[in-house]
Amino acid sequence: MLKSGVDLHQSVFNKLAECPKGRVLDVGSGTGDLARKLASIGHQASACDCLPEHEWTHGDTVGYMKCDLAAGLPYPDESFDYIICLEVIEHVDNPMALCREIGRVLRKGGRLYMSTPNILNMRSRVKFLLDGSFLFFNFPPIEWEQKEGRPSVHVHPIRFHELEYYLHKAGLEVEVAFANLRSYSWRLFFPLELLIRLYARHMTKRSHRPDRIALDRIYARILTDDLLFGTHLIVDARRTNPEAASPRPA
Repeated sequence: MLKSGVDLHQSVFNKLAECPKGRVLDVGSGTGDLARKLASIGHQASACDCLPEHEWTHGDTVGYMKCDLAAGLPYPDESFDYIICLEVIEHVDNPMALCREIGRVLRKGGRLYMSTPNILNMRSRVKFLLDGSFLFFNFPPIEWEQKEGRPSVHVHPIRFHELEYYLHKAGLEVEVAFANLRSYSWRLFFPLELLIRLYARHMTKRSHRPDRIALDRIYARILTDDLLFGTHLIVDARRTNPEAASPRPA
């Protein structure tokens, strides 16, 4: 299997290493290794997750707050220059609410790097055709909870279309969509790839009718190699409309 790319966290670290130093929040940080690395190169790093504060090990370099993401982010409006949210949104009960909270605490002009499993890639499309579940969403949530005694790991499969919409409603516009790792072995299914591209061309032409919504932009996004062969979708979004992000109730 021919693969191209680097570790998910490393991909985002490389992006932020090239950015001016600023205030960074890692939402759903886990043990905080990425936040610690960003602090080591001069960013003012903070992190939040459900991990109890006494189990946090990077208190000397990273400010940590325990939080329930379903209840909102425990920070004032426009607190951060950059926000990272990697492999988190598919876990939460209300993805739109999380995006609005991110939009609230991100300053105008600030950048968000968010990732989620890429369910539009070739392997995931074939898997859905065969068994009705997307890649990385193998387990039925109820059975998972009964067996593991905890909430399902992945609850919400999110296409690029939906993620872009959630962020737009939160006052952020996606500028770049890319993948950290591409697997080209699925080019063995070249006839399927060709069929997808031909269908997209047909639908794009039909969408140019006066009574239709033009699809050129969205197909230009989802037919890139990154989205057809990438395992994880990463978006780079900028906060452009602070009015769209709902302020937290007093």
